[in-house]
Amino acid sequence: MGLFALTNIPGARILRFPLTEELNVEVSAAFSAQYQAFISGIVDLVPFDGRYRPEEGELLVIENFEDLDGLAGAVANPISVDQFNPAVHPLEMVKALFSGSDDGSSKILIQLFERRRLFATKALAMYFSGNTFARLHDSGLTLDTKLLAVLEGKRLQFQSFHFLGRVFEVGEYFNEATEEEVKSFASHASFQIADASLFSAAASSLVRKKIALILQSGILDKFTATQLAAAAQTFKVNLKTTEDGNKIVLPQGGAELRSLLRFLDEDYYESPLTQTHFISNSKRVAD
Repeated sequence: MGLFALTNIPGARILRFPLTEELNVEVSAAFSAQYQAFISGIVDLVPFDGRYRPEEGELLVIENFEDLDGLAGAVANPISVDQFNPAVHPLEMVKALFSGSDDGSSKILIQLFERRRLFATKALAMYFSGNTFARLHDSGLTLDTKLLAVLEGKRLQFQSFHFLGRVFEVGEYFNEATEEEVKSFASHASFQIADASLFSAAASSLVRKKIALILQSGILDKFTATQLAAAAQTFKVNLKTTEDGNKIVLPQGGAELRSLLRFLDEDYYESPLTQTHFISNSKRVAD
């Protein structure tokens, strides 16, 4: 099915690697085996929402992924893709390797590519042949041992959003709150804050992601500040309120803010058996 690279090279986003017939067969077999390992034991596809880390037997899935880089088009029409030329296409700019599936489907099998898989770029590289070492003059690469993701149509399956983000622009599928959304959050009727502009300016990426999830849930519109403060006491989360108890004092930052955001994003839960309180960094709605 051929081997392709997704790169950071301007004007050469996708490249085709020319392979000997023998190597093409081996590459195809390697990707096929990795696909079987990728889906082996999978019993559940979990819609990605940024809240959940898949467990054994699960994959995350984005159902409406836009193939902006044209991976499917490259696999369908390889001749239309520029061929790799070491004189103008540095291997250091490769982000991912991909190939089509050999089962006749439209699946695109994708590997993360890391610089450690390069050899003979600048260092003195050697290989053993005929009972002696010889200098390796040309650049080369090795394949990864596993798949990062599988794209079929607009369905993207993967396990790690962190590593996926090193290959694709996927921020829109796990948004951070915008400047306007952060200010809207800080000025919500449930809160009292000393300086909303300062709060927004100091909001870290983690804070913005939490705010986006909280706004998405609508929890601030479902419960009053009094109700939220009462519920927080169950988990010993110290929510400071105004004297009349009608507003929560929104911390400018630090541990108090992180604790509040975790509570509002419902990261705190109680065991129904032991009544032990826990904090979760991964969750999904139960069926």
